Amino acid sequence: MAERKIRPPGFGPAVDPLLAQALETLQAPGLLLGHRVITPGDEHALSPAERAGREKATLKVHRQSGAARILARQLLGQLGLPDAELPRLPNGAPKWPDGVAGSLAHDRDVTVAAVMHSEGSSFVGIDVEPAEPLPPRVMEEVSTPGEQRRYDAELLQSRVLFCAKEAVYKAFNSKTGQFLGFQDVEVDLAKERAHIKGGTDMRVAVVTHPRIVALAFWPSS
Repeated sequence: MAERKIRPPGFGPAVDPLLAQALETLQAPGLLLGHRVITPGDEHALSPAERAGREKATLKVHRQSGAARILARQLLGQLGLPDAELPRLPNGAPKWPDGVAGSLAHDRDVTVAAVMHSEGSSFVGIDVEPAEPLPPRVMEEVSTPGEQRRYDAELLQSRVLFCAKEAVYKAFNSKTGQFLGFQDVEVDLAKERAHIKGGTDMRVAVVTHPRIVALAFWPSS
């Protein structure tokens, strides 16, 4: 009798309705955006290529990575690439299929992803953080003097600027390969813009409930 294959748990929908509703406000033309609640069993979604170099990682790390790739493949399926593998590049970012720009992120409970067709001129970055304050010391490292003048203490102590700058970094790094520090990025939330030292502008959009999610686009227009 042939062995019956049991589908690992966690591969079906795992959605936070409030977060799904919030993410709808970040939608943009040509962009596919989604989230997944990290679920036991998601670690089984990783292919050998996607596990390469991280075989000794903890179950938690594999589960988070698997959840991100389940979500990414769901979105890539809408671009005609449902079985795409996303191995890690040396910098830790996923290697996207040719002609696709994308970004993945997760916190301890949720993963988010953004993907789009790209001919090399469009890039995107995404980040997610719990709606919790930063430690004071980190807050001072994250915000520039200009931001400290622009925003009140509550926003500066939140993870909003941290999340926005992480998204900007991912988009900028995927285009240029260059690294950015927190002080290299100035965020204007009212204008939905981030200015990078050297003259580059990027569009940034943020939602703050039930989690903080930031999306950064290149080019900004």
